[in-house]
Amino acid sequence: MDIREHLICPDCRIKLESAEDLWCRSCGRIFTTQNNFFNLLPSDLSQEDLAEEHFWSTDKVEGLDADPELTFRMKRLEIDFFREKILPKLRFMGKILEIGSGACWLSSLIKLALPEIFVVASDVSPSALIKGEKLSRLLNSKIDAFVACKIENLPFETDFFDYVVGSAILHHTQPQKALIQIFRVLERDGKFVGTGETVIPRAFSTIWTSRLGLAGRRQRKLGVREGTYSFNQWEEFFKNAGFNEMRFSLRMDPKYKRGSGLTEVYFLIASHVPGAFVLRHLPCVAVLFAAK
Repeated sequence: MDIREHLICPDCRIKLESAEDLWCRSCGRIFTTQNNFFNLLPSDLSQEDLAEEHFWSTDKVEGLDADPELTFRMKRLEIDFFREKILPKLRFMGKILEIGSGACWLSSLIKLALPEIFVVASDVSPSALIKGEKLSRLLNSKIDAFVACKIENLPFETDFFDYVVGSAILHHTQPQKALIQIFRVLERDGKFVGTGETVIPRAFSTIWTSRLGLAGRRQRKLGVREGTYSFNQWEEFFKNAGFNEMRFSLRMDPKYKRGSGLTEVYFLIASHVPGAFVLRHLPCVAVLFAAK
């Protein structure tokens, strides 16, 4: 498949013309391409978008120049969870888009397990995708395309992907806009899988985003968006985007938080509380499933 035939301008929303590079007949923008890497960032990047690029271009542990094997080890528990709890339960097929790919470990694992499907890794940070290509090589996985883009301006044709997947990414976006775009690019029976999303009841939101809270500290340190949304808010976002079906699956097994101190203890306690209560009344991490 030639992904170039299915790309649209992130600003004008019309199909891109393909020559040596890609260009928009309406606004005249030229988008650089190199092999299977496409830079389709919109012209109106926010400070938070720029902060993501700064992080991936400079971070000593996960950044562009960091050893990809070190990055892989840092994500080991996330990777184990996806391999053991998510991948065996889903029948991935056709064309898959990963949003907010970061180092692209999720795309790499899907492509490694199912080499026959078409996998596109995307992120607002070009440096993240360059790092992701290194990690993909390390795992001997051949992701089909890397696309630098913003989730709220996905540069793909309507009804194109069978699945859109993401790991702990939606709360870094404007969820209302992001989910409308995700819904648009999914095929008629397409599905979304978001693993590692935080569900924060309103009563805890202020603490979570304060100078003492995890989200607040990270947002102030890195300058990235750290949204906090309750169970009801997540449901409303998906419903307003057009999804017909949505369900939550708790991700609170302490096995996948080994060595994280108080977080591991909290997961251990919460894992013994009824899931429905945790989702509605306690801060938690969940996998979000939605169908078009």
